[in-house]
Amino acid sequence: MKNLDEMSKANKHRLLLIACGLWGFAVLLVSALVYIHPFNTNLCSTFSPSSLNWWAGRNLYYYFTGAIDGFLYFPQFAILYSPFALAGNPVGDTAWRLAGLALYCAGLWRLAKLLSPQNAPLVFALGTLAVYAPALSSIRCGQANLHIAGFLLNTTVELARSHWSAAAFYLIVALAVKPIIFVLLLLAAAIYWPMIWRLAVGLAVFVLFPLAMQNPHYVLAQYHDCAAKLLVAVLPDRAFCDLRGIFWAVGWVIPQSLLVAMQVVAAMGTLGLCLLAKRRWNEPQRSVFVAALSACYLMLFNPRTEENSYVILAGILAIPAAVLYLDHRRLSGGAALVGIGLWFSCDGWAYHLTDPWLKPLACVVFTILLIRELLRREGYGPSSAGTEQASGLAFSSRSQTPLPSTSD
Repeated sequence: MKNLDEMSKANKHRLLLIACGLWGFAVLLVSALVYIHPFNTNLCSTFSPSSLNWWAGRNLYYYFTGAIDGFLYFPQFAILYSPFALAGNPVGDTAWRLAGLALYCAGLWRLAKLLSPQNAPLVFALGTLAVYAPALSSIRCGQANLHIAGFLLNTTVELARSHWSAAAFYLIVALAVKPIIFVLLLLAAAIYWPMIWRLAVGLAVFVLFPLAMQNPHYVLAQYHDCAAKLLVAVLPDRAFCDLRGIFWAVGWVIPQSLLVAMQVVAAMGTLGLCLLAKRRWNEPQRSVFVAALSACYLMLFNPRTEENSYVILAGILAIPAAVLYLDHRRLSGGAALVGIGLWFSCDGWAYHLTDPWLKPLACVVFTILLIRELLRREGYGPSSAGTEQASGLAFSSRSQTPLPSTSD
């Protein structure tokens, strides 16, 4: 740590190449698994039929219509997935995974570059080590969580740089990929007012676009079936890895009415914390807090949180934690990296002992630490001329240059 500032550029880029090599190995490993065992825990086997059904004018939600499983996405996902469905298995399934991995790695790198320009290769390398296991699990099954994690990271960067249209684009496309991004979309509109009209226009296009691709009566019927399906899906009949998983493990099933009340209170609390972050912190810290708090809420209060969903939270925590450790010499950042790598990969080393309680419990701990960081005295309000940034800021490098304040 003492010689971090003197580490040669070549050494830093060598570590970056090692991290990229790990991701390259993940690509080869997953591609081989998809080729050898194309239907082993492969969520793409749900995506492809639904996409083909869209163009054939058949019901997207025919599979397990009255159950909590099946196609749990908006009709727009069927359109978005079309190129992968047409490519077939294993080419299309592998390409889908690679698209998610590319989006995720780009988000990790861009956030590392944003928070720590001088040490971005080191931050990216440490972040990679922390998130590698949960990311690999998500890649393996083909779930859309890796894509959502990538969209969340890239949206964080665009919000920090006041690139409102780019941020809105990421959020709208992410909404087509998976409905859970709606939490970040609402928070972005509440905290960043220039986002409101852009998101309104984007949502209008989002809703109307399928009408240009299929018979309007068919599209409206799919919207109706989608709403019915999602209403059923939020009433799971088994344990998931949300907050209920902790209590489920000790034999208590939270009543649905109490769960809804907890979700509402937590949503209000999350909004309040994001508003506090807006008042206390400048960019890029503000956008990191907003994205991280939205991810914490999703993990704990989305009734469909799965084991591999935690890749969404891992990335937005790992990169700032690496910055705390490398740039600010705070051991808590290093401890957080170890915790992310260990706890969020527990399904790989002790699945039956830790499912479904350890990951949500770890999320509770990280949420408390995140709130504590938000309330630190080093926080500062909106930037103004002549106002100096406080030293020792969370999630930012001391050598960081000011962000451009631009809008598009």
